[in-house]
Formats: sequence, structure tokens, C-alpha cells
Amino acid sequence: MTQSTDGTQSADRIDSKYEVLSELVREGHLTLYSVAVQGQPAPLRLGWFAVSSSAQRSSFHRYRSALKALAPAGLLDVVARPGAYYTVWKPLEGQPLSAFLALPVRGELPVQALRDLATGLTEQGYALTDAEVVFTEAENGQVEPQIGYLVPAERTFDEAAALNAQVLAPLKKGRLRRHRPALSAWAVLPGLLFLGGAGYLGAQAARIYLNPPVHEVGSVLGKPAETGARTLASAGFRVVYADGEGPGQPVGTVIAQDPPAGTSLPAGRQVTLTVNNPPPLQVPKLDDLSADQVAVALAENRLTRGQVLTVDGTFSNTPKGRVIAQLPAAGATAQRGDAVTLLVSGGVGSKQTWLPPLTGLSFDDARDLVRRAGLVITSVKQQDSSARENTVLTQSPAPYAKVDSGSPVTLTVATVGFTGPSQSAGNLPLPPPVYVAPTVPTPADPVPTDPLPATDQGGAVPGATVPETGQQGAGQTGTAGQTTPAQTSAAQTNAGQTNAGQTNTGQANAGQTTGQAGTTQPVTPQTNTTIPATPPTPAVQARSVTLSYAFPADLPSGNVDIVVRDLDGERTVLGNTPSSSAAGASAQQDGIQVRGDATFIVRVNGQEFTSFPAR
Repeated sequence: MTQSTDGTQSADRIDSKYEVLSELVREGHLTLYSVAVQGQPAPLRLGWFAVSSSAQRSSFHRYRSALKALAPAGLLDVVARPGAYYTVWKPLEGQPLSAFLALPVRGELPVQALRDLATGLTEQGYALTDAEVVFTEAENGQVEPQIGYLVPAERTFDEAAALNAQVLAPLKKGRLRRHRPALSAWAVLPGLLFLGGAGYLGAQAARIYLNPPVHEVGSVLGKPAETGARTLASAGFRVVYADGEGPGQPVGTVIAQDPPAGTSLPAGRQVTLTVNNPPPLQVPKLDDLSADQVAVALAENRLTRGQVLTVDGTFSNTPKGRVIAQLPAAGATAQRGDAVTLLVSGGVGSKQTWLPPLTGLSFDDARDLVRRAGLVITSVKQQDSSARENTVLTQSPAPYAKVDSGSPVTLTVATVGFTGPSQSAGNLPLPPPVYVAPTVPTPADPVPTDPLPATDQGGAVPGATVPETGQQGAGQTGTAGQTTPAQTSAAQTNAGQTNAGQTNTGQANAGQTTGQAGTTQPVTPQTNTTIPATPPTPAVQARSVTLSYAFPADLPSGNVDIVVRDLDGERTVLGNTPSSSAAGASAQQDGIQVRGDATFIVRVNGQEFTSFPAR
């Protein structure tokens, strides 16, 4: 054994008072010694704990807490101080647990005490196997289990309960001797005294019941019910209550008694007291009533006017002198004569209101919001914009600015602008008339396409042979000696139509003969006119605008973005700026390129706050 730094342990002594006789067990940081101490004839057991870490110190303190809860009979001392952590145990004489469990007959009280000890060990995280249990004889002569030594252990509740169930399993075998306490004179005496007292009280009760004393009923009219009942009960009467209604009487007072005052009655008889307790009333509604109307309503319901408080009637828009609220509220139950507290309007002052952002809304929606705010639209201006028609572009007053109720509101709404053509297209030519030729049968022989020689003034073709009458062909007539040149029109007919210059049984198309010799009709040529294409609209040129905007001081909380919207869409100019930084500040930026009509839009948390045209 080594010497400690503080001298608590040496080769032959521990803590300077326990003489070490031998070392019994060494397990982990626990060493069990057999020691001797002055004043103890038998050797003791000392469990020394080598504590060198906080975990070991915590484990020892949990062990000490369990010992304190279990209070083992064999424990003499527990020491816990820096450098010295140990327990001291004395030997116990008695029957060990194994011998008790092997008995064929066991007493009821020892068995129950053993079960209670096992329950206590389980609650502390220990099992019977961790303890030296000895059955010793107590002062009352009964055998009780005691703990002679407890080995440090840390078990869960379920683990300890399972181990204890295994140890106590032999208790199910063998016989159990019931405990019958012996009777003594002190156990019989209370019963005898009770019987004697009961006989005496019974005789007195019989005498009083058969010959009760007679008393005069006193008058308790007008007194509180509790006081009257106490007076009559002291005279020996029984008292019961009945509800009644007495005009002008306070609630809870006696308005009648039966039998009446002055009647002589034996003690114990019943006296009925009628207490003024009218049925509850409903408080009328007094809101918006004047003082005179309130007085009439309260009088009709037998209520009284209590405290009257005057408050500002602006927020409820209640005229001066009218009731704003009441206590109790309308419909509540009350007793007659109860007071009703009133809140009366002191008049309507100037009411402040404000408008939310209206930009981006339709005019109808914006008008509804203006009406709800108690304001009036007095001016509506129109402005050309790329936004949808009748969309609100600007508003006055500004969003969230506080103004008096009924103040005027000016809105600027969008109108659709008209842009004329970039240049005149001139007069467009009319399309040519549509000619539909009559339908004729297709000739059997192909029509020659060689041009015929021109005719002279007489109409005869030199050197030409005149066909016989009845033959038909291109450029031929229906009468002998008459010829017609075959002229082809510039415009060709559709499928199934003949060309100009063909005949059909004496009927001629344009350029055909009329059936008279020497007479020729010329064909009118058709002009093929081309419609000129409309010139394309020139592209809109980009232009430069300037952003200049002053944020209001009461800007809603969140992140602020400014975007510009033109023909190319939307793009961010100023993005993700905290409103706390932007409130009251100004945004300036030059040289922003846009095309067409452009609008700056201010958004807070993604919601449109305001908008204005880009200039």
C-alpha cells in the first residue's frame, strides 16, 4: 500500500484511524479491506475508492445517494472528500438470504419485507445480487431483512427488476404462514367504550325525541337569510329556504317566515324562510342611445345607471352623448337594482386615414379602396402609357400618408396612345375586273397557233382558200366568203374555256365575226397591273432617360427594387435595397437606355409600391 499525498492512506492505516488488517477484494477502482478501529471488537470492512477523474467522482456520489436512500443496517460511515472516498461496514448476524429462500415455510411479514426491500433496490438501480441481505430479529420479535453490504453497481431499472424477479422466484414455492396479531386488553377497551357511549347517546336521543323542549319562534324578517337561519338554528329549529320576490327589498333578505314569529314549536321542527331572490333579468342593449333613452330603458328593466365614462367617439364614429359600450354587455343576466356602467361618446374629432399603393390597379378597384378609406376622388388625369387602359399610374396623396377623412384624391390613369404611320403609302391601284368566259366544248382538232395574215379593207385574205359552209375552226366564219382573223387575247381562259377567236355555232367570242361579211370586231387587250408593297415600319430607336425618385419616409419594411419597363420588357435598375436604408433617400441614375414608352416601377417585397413614366 502506498502513501498518499495528503496522508489519508498509509501502509497500515487509512485516514489515520482505521488499521488495515488485510486486503479482501480489489476490483476496478474499489479495494475492500478488513480493518480494525478502536471501540469495535469485531473487524470492519472498509471499501476504498480510488477517485482520479470526474466520472469516477460522479459514480461515487451516485453510490452514496443510493446508500442514503436505502439506509443499510450494516453501514457505519461514508466519507467523500478530496483524496478520501470510502465506506465502512460492520458485520450483521442473522440468517442469510439463501437460507431464508430455502425454508419450506416462511412468515408472511418477512416475505413482504423482502419484496419491499427488492423494490427499493430496483428504484436505485441495484438488485438483490448486489447486496448482502441478512434476516435479523427486530425489537418486536419479527424477522426482517437488512442490508449488510452493498456492492457499487449501475443498472437500469428493467435490468434490476429482472434480476430481482429471478432471486425471488423461490418464494412461489413452499407455504406461507399468515400473521395473526394477538389480542390485548388495549385492543378490546376502545370497543367497550364505544358501545357504552353509543348506549348513553341513544338513551338521550330517545328522551329528547319523545319529550322535546318547546321554544318560541323569533322574528327574522328583513334580516339577511344567513343571519336569520343562524338565529333560528340556535333556538333548536331546522331552517329551509324558499325563493320569493319582494319589491323594494334588498336581494338576499328574509321577506316572510313560516310559521310566523311568536309561534311556540317543539325543538327540531322546521321553519321556512322566504328569501328575496327575484329571477334574473337580461340587460338591454344601450348602444347608440342618448341619456334620456338610457334612463327609460334602465327603468323599464329595474336597473340603475352606474358610472358614466366619457371617451373619444372618433374611432367608433359615434355622435356626442351617445352610448358607445356598456358593462354588463347587452343580453347578460343581472339582478334587479344592479348598476350598468356606460361609455359615452365625447364627440367625433378629425379622423386620420391613409391610402395603400394604388398604382397598377384598375380605376374601379382603386376607387373602391379610396371609398373604404373615407376619401373622395376629385380629379382623374389621363396619360399616354404602355400600361393597360384605365390602370392607375400615380396617386395623390402618396401611399401610407396620413390625411384627414374626406380629403380629396387625385389619380392619373393610363390611356392607349395612337401612333400614325411613319410615311404615306400613296394611292393604291384598284384590282383589274375579273373576266369569266363562257363554257364551250373543246375542238376536236388542235387550233393552229401560226398567226394569220392581216386582211385588207374588203375583208378577204389574199391567196386563202375559202372553206365550205358549215365547217368551223379557229378564224373561220359561218358564211361563205366571210373571214375573221384569229386573234389571241393576252389573258388566257381557265380549263374548259376557249381562247379568244374561236366560234360556237354562229356565236363569236371577243374578236370573232358577227355573221356579216367584211365586218370585224377587235379584241380589247387586258392590262396586267402590279400592286406596290407597303413599305415596312422603321424600328423604334433607343433613347436615354434619367431616374430621379425620392423615397417617402414611411416606406414599408422590406427590400426595395426599381425596374424599368419598355418595349423590350422589364429590367432592374436598383435592386435588393433595404427599406430602412431607402426611406427618405433619393435614387438618381442617368443614361438608362429604353425603347418606346417606358415606365419606372418601385416594388417593395415584390409588390408594386408606385410607378411613374420615364422621361
